[in-house]
Amino acid sequence: MILRRLSWLLVATAFVCAGCAPKYTSDYKPDDPTGDAAPTDQPSLDVRPSPLPDGLRPRIEAAVQNARERDLLTTNGFWTVFHGILGLGPSVQLVDPLTHEKVNALDYICSGRKLRGLEFVPSDLTENGLDVRTMIGSGIGQGHQDQFIAEMAQWGIARDRKFRVAGKDFTYMDFVRHTHMRASLTRNQELSWAIVIIGQYLGTDLAWTNGYGEKLHFEDLLRYELDAPINEQTTCGGTHRLFDLHWVYQLHLQKGGRTEGIWKEIADNNDHYRDMAKKYQNADGSFSTDFLIGPGADPDKQRRINTTGHILEWLSLSLSDADLRAPWVQDAVNALCLMILDLQSQPIEGGSLYHAVHGLLIYYARVYDAKTLGPPDLLIPRLQTPAVRQK
Repeated sequence: MILRRLSWLLVATAFVCAGCAPKYTSDYKPDDPTGDAAPTDQPSLDVRPSPLPDGLRPRIEAAVQNARERDLLTTNGFWTVFHGILGLGPSVQLVDPLTHEKVNALDYICSGRKLRGLEFVPSDLTENGLDVRTMIGSGIGQGHQDQFIAEMAQWGIARDRKFRVAGKDFTYMDFVRHTHMRASLTRNQELSWAIVIIGQYLGTDLAWTNGYGEKLHFEDLLRYELDAPINEQTTCGGTHRLFDLHWVYQLHLQKGGRTEGIWKEIADNNDHYRDMAKKYQNADGSFSTDFLIGPGADPDKQRRINTTGHILEWLSLSLSDADLRAPWVQDAVNALCLMILDLQSQPIEGGSLYHAVHGLLIYYARVYDAKTLGPPDLLIPRLQTPAVRQK
């Protein structure tokens, strides 16, 4: 979990009293029994909450600022750190809890320094390729195939960005090559993140033979993902799948592609689940705590931040400019900001927080401007909105 910076007195107390709430991040996830043990004796914090700002724009700014004030540590797990980079961008820093040294989080990872749950391994499918070890359910490592590489792609990481692994220099494209060769329709893979990587760095109209000898076209991967379920068993209610399908749809439009064939199916599928999000929206503006499969109003704010944040992240990318300003979407943004600010001096689970903040940043960049909450500017793959589809 992630805590806001406290006063120096509270921080000092935390070092001498094991029962005090820690200043920094742990990787405990309430719904993940494999995570670290949660603090069991947290005293109430004598911190007066900041007054809530009026108006949607300053509330977004305040919620994002609160997330920035929650330190990420060199002792955190890789899962927490790369979600922090996703949420706040490649400029986010790590803090050494002993020396208080600050270092850029992505530089730390690229230089080969140690993080719990971080393991880069040479590819067995292509020369000079690299993979990221997937540690399902660990709570500290990458939880899904290609997750880290795709989330870095969403911030436009350079193709020649160097990664130091076992004393040897690799580049970001070595990860891309492995993803390209591993993608398969017959090996029960999650391809939600692979389509972002391949589509962004290799193209959305691509044919190849993978490392298993299977002949593929990029549209085959899209069909695989489009036919996969959106339900309670799907990762984060299927919101990652919807987000990533729309990401590559926008890449397709950028290159002059038309909304026809499978691309029309992706657009129509997106519209269907947009309507489900609106249909199941709660009275306070938050989205259903059962994601997109039915109504849900679990009172737990951690759960509500998780579900509303993930849904808003996808909608902030995929809605038209006009829809982003619709009252129902503004209500959702407002509800998410208020929940984060209501917990501004309390722990918030890292994945929930950072996906929520990522959604708020995309929303802010599209509705207000892309620079005020930078640097760096958010990379959003859009030259056209869904409201202006190429026929």
